[in-house]
Amino acid sequence: MKKRFYLLPALLLLAMSCNDVQDTIDNEVLEHVRIGVADVDLSDLSPMTKAEMIIGGGAISFSWDSDDVVGMFPDHGAQAFFEMSGFVGESVAEFDGGGWALKAASKYAVYYPYDYDSSNPHEIPFVYADQIQTGKDDFSHLEEYQHLATGSQVPENGTCNYQMERAEAIVLFKLTLPMIATYNELTVRVSDGTDIVVATMLDITGEDYVITPYLTSQMFTLQIADVVTDIEGETINFYAMMPPQDLSGKTIIISANTTDGDCCTAEVDGKNMLNNHAYQYVATLTSDMGSLLENFGSKDGNW
Repeated sequence: MKKRFYLLPALLLLAMSCNDVQDTIDNEVLEHVRIGVADVDLSDLSPMTKAEMIIGGGAISFSWDSDDVVGMFPDHGAQAFFEMSGFVGESVAEFDGGGWALKAASKYAVYYPYDYDSSNPHEIPFVYADQIQTGKDDFSHLEEYQHLATGSQVPENGTCNYQMERAEAIVLFKLTLPMIATYNELTVRVSDGTDIVVATMLDITGEDYVITPYLTSQMFTLQIADVVTDIEGETINFYAMMPPQDLSGKTIIISANTTDGDCCTAEVDGKNMLNNHAYQYVATLTSDMGSLLENFGSKDGNW
């Protein structure tokens, strides 16, 4: 996985306030945290789609990489970061703090990926804009929008064992497209104009983490690259990470736009999308006549 992170220089640690340093550092003891990642709930998927995603693996599985870093907040003091120290390629890993020790009197909470700029464990932002799927049925872009969360713990014998969950829903759009074209954008909106959540805030200070809406928009957009249909009526899988939100009882309009300016749409029933769950929307799109009329000059009275 490709993640950006920053190592906190030793000189900066020395420049921190004495209280913060004393709360979290013990140079004589090196402690570890053990972190597992919970399986994604696939109950919303059809048996065929569930089988496809389990076999494919990458869209729903998680394994730690050697350069992964988690952020950790004590109940008092500054944020620390923990780097991978074992079990690379597994869903359970050990991290060490390189000198940061856990004190038995303190609670600690972790999140992933580590954000150098996060200073408040009550408000860790997760943003889901600017996703780009390159190619048909590709889900490699999901890695960059995969966030993990868990609540705080009190260390036992100097160790914390966490079971983290994804802070978002994995959403599959299985769409049958009506025309041979190059598609460059997929949009999702609610027919009654209700905003869609596109960013969240994470609070990890309690025993259970809390996710709240942070930013909303009239539509959720997935950019598309290198997707050209070979035949009319071709079915393609599009993947996105979306913040948890309740769209049940709403009519969702899914639109696929082409590089020629054409648009095809379908309406589906909204769902209550929970974090750490996978959802699917299956639809056959039809050409949007309004778009076609506009493209061919109907507004000028040519039709």
